[in-house]
Amino acid sequence: VEGEPTPGMLPGGQLLSTTEVENFPGFPEGITGPELVERIRAQALRFGARAMGELVTAVDLARRPFRLTTSSGRVLATRTVVVATGARALWLGLPNEERLARAGGGVSACAVCDGALPAYRGATLAVVGGGDSAVEEALYLTRFAGEVVLIHRRGSLRASRIMADRLLAHPKVRVIWNARVTDVLGENVVAGLALEDTRTGERSTLSVAGLFVAIGHAPNTTFLRGQLALDAHGYV
Repeated sequence: VEGEPTPGMLPGGQLLSTTEVENFPGFPEGITGPELVERIRAQALRFGARAMGELVTAVDLARRPFRLTTSSGRVLATRTVVVATGARALWLGLPNEERLARAGGGVSACAVCDGALPAYRGATLAVVGGGDSAVEEALYLTRFAGEVVLIHRRGSLRASRIMADRLLAHPKVRVIWNARVTDVLGENVVAGLALEDTRTGERSTLSVAGLFVAIGHAPNTTFLRGQLALDAHGYV
C-alpha cells in the first residue's frame, strides 16, 4: 500500500525529492532519486508484489486477521503488517522553497544525498537549523562548498557541545544568528535568500547557490496511534 500524493510527501518517499544519489551500491555513475525508487518498485512487482495507490488511514491490530482501512474506504484483512512508512522532512513552508525542492532547483533536506552535486562545488551554501542534524549537514557540506552559512533563529545552537564546537571552529563555516528565512530567491535555481532578524525585524538578502533545510523530520505514523507504542515524537 504505497500511499497517494499528499502535501509534502509522494508515494516513494523522500528519495523522490533527491536529485543525484551517489552512495547507493551498484550505481557507480550515480542515479537520480526518482529513478532509483522506480527501479526498486519494478523489482518488487516483477516478483509478484501488487501495488495499491492508497493511504492506510486506520488499523485494527487488536484481533486477527489484522484489518487496515484505506483512504478509499476499502478494508484489508491480513495476517502480517510491515510498517515501512518512513518520515517526511519538515520544511519552512515557503512557496518558492517547495517549488524549487520539487524541481531540483537547489533546495534540499539531505546534504548527504545532494551535497556532492557539481553545482555546489566551491559555492556558498546555506543550512537552516540549530540542532545536531543541522550541524552535521553543515560540516558535511564543507567537503564540497567554498563556504557554508548556518542560519539559526536563536542566539545559540541546540546541538551537542562537541558538535557545536566543531562547527564554530571550522574555517569554512559562518553562522548568522537570530535570523529566519522569509523567502527563497531564484526562478529556476536558488539565487539567494531573504532573511529577517528575529530580534529587530531588519531585512537582508544572502547570495547562495543552495539551501539545505535541517529543522527535523516527522514520522508518518498518525494512523498507528492507539495501536502501536509510539514515543513522544511519534516514532514506533
